Amino acid sequence: MRLLLIPLLSVNGSAALDITNNDPTTLTFNSTEIANKTIKTASTKNLTQSLTTSLVDELSLSINALGLGLLSVTALLGTVKPAVIAALNAVTAPVDELVYNVLAALGVHVGEADVRVMGATCGRSVLVQ
Repeated sequence: MRLLLIPLLSVNGSAALDITNNDPTTLTFNSTEIANKTIKTASTKNLTQSLTTSLVDELSLSINALGLGLLSVTALLGTVKPAVIAALNAVTAPVDELVYNVLAALGVHVGEADVRVMGATCGRSVLVQ
């Protein structure tokens, strides 16, 4: 995508976006829940934090000056990306909590997965040397 166009200068950039949980969600099922085929739900809680982290982390920029070809500034950005991500995470963590709680109160969940364990088998214990 062309970001800036001046007759002597153009800047091109791209990025990939992900919305995920930053930490895995653990769901634990006991034998009664497995027998009853109980459904447990997990959903994404880090909407803005994962979005901004992936945006900055996957950002790629190049500059074409005076028609002399492309100069990639992605490597230069790599030195400041960790600091930018840390600063954004400090701001987006409370936003994520607010957004998650408001959406949950409305009955809306993003990236939701319903999980059911259909069966489990436990075998005889064996000591392996």
